[in-house]
Amino acid sequence: MTSAESLDARAQFRSGAISFEDALGRVSRFPLTREQLAEVLDNLADDTSSPTAALSDHDADLLDAAGLIERPGALTAATIARDIAMQQLVAESLSVNDAAERVGVSTARIRQRLAARTLWAYKWGARRLLIPAQFTDDGVVPGVDAVIARVRPDAHPLEVQALLTLPQPTLEVGGEPASIVGWLLSGPRSDAEIARATDIVDAASWGAV
Repeated sequence: MTSAESLDARAQFRSGAISFEDALGRVSRFPLTREQLAEVLDNLADDTSSPTAALSDHDADLLDAAGLIERPGALTAATIARDIAMQQLVAESLSVNDAAERVGVSTARIRQRLAARTLWAYKWGARRLLIPAQFTDDGVVPGVDAVIARVRPDAHPLEVQALLTLPQPTLEVGGEPASIVGWLLSGPRSDAEIARATDIVDAASWGAV
């Protein structure tokens, strides 16, 4: 959505032409269902942070990405942006059954890999979901198992997905910074080369999202 379209959505909401649910979905570029919006509201209701608290670096980045500036209400806006990002990640993540079908193995094999920490999953309610960055269209990203093995089991799923998909200054493809996944997919990597990616994981700051 362009800035003009985002402004149009806000203007339509102010005029009463569209609901807050629709406006939020348009501005965030993620169509929210009522259940997903209810999750966002639940998190806001449970948030006991001071309204004047400083934004974390992650929440500030989310505001920047959404085209928002820090102002009164920015912490609430950052919380909403974070929760929408989480809802989108949940929608794109794979269940154990989905992962087994994608890779072409049994669900037992996927659970074995999760136990061995060569795939990474998080709990969402009663479900166990695997972040999508680990997978190609028909399998697992080559070499990602060594990277996943270094990720803390209790890391936040948004951080893990971002770590794998955002450009890293120490990895390059075609002379440009590349994400860990993009770099692994760009060609066969030796164990020594993959160690460069695992070093990035070891150096990552696993702060709260």
